Amino acid sequence: MTDIRGLTYPLQISNGGLSLSTDAQLIEERIISVLETRPFERIMRADYGLPDNVFETLQPAAIDAQISNSIVEQVGGIQDLSVSGTWTNGEQGVYSVTILYSVAGSLQPPLTLSLVI
Repeated sequence: MTDIRGLTYPLQISNGGLSLSTDAQLIEERIISVLETRPFERIMRADYGLPDNVFETLQPAAIDAQISNSIVEQVGGIQDLSVSGTWTNGEQGVYSVTILYSVAGSLQPPLTLSLVI
């Protein structure tokens, strides 16, 4: 696997410098960054993150497709991406999503997050 490096997300200081993440850990952090960033939150990258209208539809399949598209467009190095989610306890306001993916042909542990709307 090619060694890729980037700043740890969320940003951390280690030994007087910025902490770095590598390889699969970096990819996981980038996925989380995309999911936690709202439109126009980043001034120079207004289209970074989930689209503004991702939760306008209440259909999980449509939400999952938009989440998947955002991850594919904004995070490199991912293969075999699968996104599946449901409304937590049938309640609209918290969407639980599980993301399965591979990095350099190696299946990564499932990433499960709750997105609060």
